[in-house]
Amino acid sequence: MLLNQKGMSLIEVSVAVLILGITTFPLIYMYRDGSIHAAAAREEISALNLARAVVEEIKSIPECQLGLAGGATAHTVTLEHRASGVDNFYKNFNIAICGGAGAGQVKKVTGYDGAARRAVLESDWLVVPDATSLYMLYHDCPGDYRYVINAENSRSGLRMIRVTVYYTVKNHEREVTLTTEKLTR
Repeated sequence: MLLNQKGMSLIEVSVAVLILGITTFPLIYMYRDGSIHAAAAREEISALNLARAVVEEIKSIPECQLGLAGGATAHTVTLEHRASGVDNFYKNFNIAICGGAGAGQVKKVTGYDGAARRAVLESDWLVVPDATSLYMLYHDCPGDYRYVINAENSRSGLRMIRVTVYYTVKNHEREVTLTTEKLTR
């Protein structure tokens, strides 16, 4: 037989539960906040990867896929004479207006008339490009983010290309920007 058998009093149990509660709630909030920051980092990395893919694609395009628009309508654009003369050659390419009227717009090409050098687009321009509009044709880079490509001439035959990708974290729009230079001939 045990002579000095004691149990826990109600006060001791209450103190133990209080201490457990005091240590558990901050850990739960730290876990929740860590999950939110991890999700934001995932979005930023995804946006950065899209920007990197677009920059790499742009660096590899031939000079004949860069030029000044020869005119446009609500859902077409006429390319320079250096563009391909083959029908549907640029079908499923993206066309980005990188400077001049309509700068910042990116549209998908759904058809191409090689003889007229006219690209048909999947949707209408917000601002119709004109003869001052610098365009760039490149292969589609998959991604779920809106992005803008800007180009400007810089020093000694180089063109500065800036890709800005917009993404949302906690209902706030954020952006990542990558810049590169491309030799112009």
